Amino acid sequence: MQKFQIMSKKNNPLDDYQKLKNEVTIDRVNQVFRKYPDKYIQKMEEAGFIYFEEEDLEKIDEDNASSENKRQECLIAYFEGETELSERILTAYLEERESENANRPLIRKYFKKASDRLKALLFFGLDQSPTCMNILNDLAYFHEFSNILDDLVKYLISACRIEPDILKFGELIQEFYDETKPDGYDALSRLKELFPIDTEKGKTVAFFEAELLKQNQEPDDLEF
Repeated sequence: MQKFQIMSKKNNPLDDYQKLKNEVTIDRVNQVFRKYPDKYIQKMEEAGFIYFEEEDLEKIDEDNASSENKRQECLIAYFEGETELSERILTAYLEERESENANRPLIRKYFKKASDRLKALLFFGLDQSPTCMNILNDLAYFHEFSNILDDLVKYLISACRIEPDILKFGELIQEFYDETKPDGYDALSRLKELFPIDTEKGKTVAFFEAELLKQNQEPDDLEF
C-alpha cells in the first residue's frame, strides 16, 4: 500500500476550517485517482503531495521511536543487552503487546533486525505457554525477517499437541497452514500424521483440508 503525506505543515485552530480543508484535500485525491489511474503518483506529486512507500513511513516511525514509559524502557534495556531475560521481561512484553497505547514502532524494529534477544524472548514465552496464540503470531512475524522455519514448526506442532480446546485447535491449524505454506511446508500432511482420522483432532484436520479443497483457494479464515 502506498501512502501520501501533504507538504503543508500548517495547523489551523479553527475546526470547521480544518474540516473543510480536509474535505477539499480528499476531493483532490479522488479526482487524481479517477483521472490518472496509471499516473497517480506523478499527478499527486504535482498536486503538492510527497510520495512515500509504506515501508518508508514505517522506517521513519521506527527511527524516531523512543521509550515513553518504564515498561518500554525495561524492554529496550533487555533488547540492547543491558539486562537479562526473565519473567519480568516477558510480562512487560506481553503487557506492551496488549496495551491500547502500545509503542509498536519501538518494538517492531527489533523484529526487522531479527534480534536474537527478541527471538530468545519469544522462545522463552512459548516454553512456558506453548499454546499462546499471541506469541505464536509474533514468532511467525519474526520468521518473515529471519528464516526460523524449523523452530516455528516445532512450536506450532507442540501447540497443536497440547491444546485441549477443539476450537482453539482449529485456529492453530489455520495458523500452522498459513504461516508455513509460503516456505513449501506441508502442514496438513504433518498434522494428519500426528492425529489419526478417528480422533477429534484428526477429524478437525480433515475438515480443514476438505474446506480448502471445496473453496479451491486459500481462505482468509475458516469457521470451526
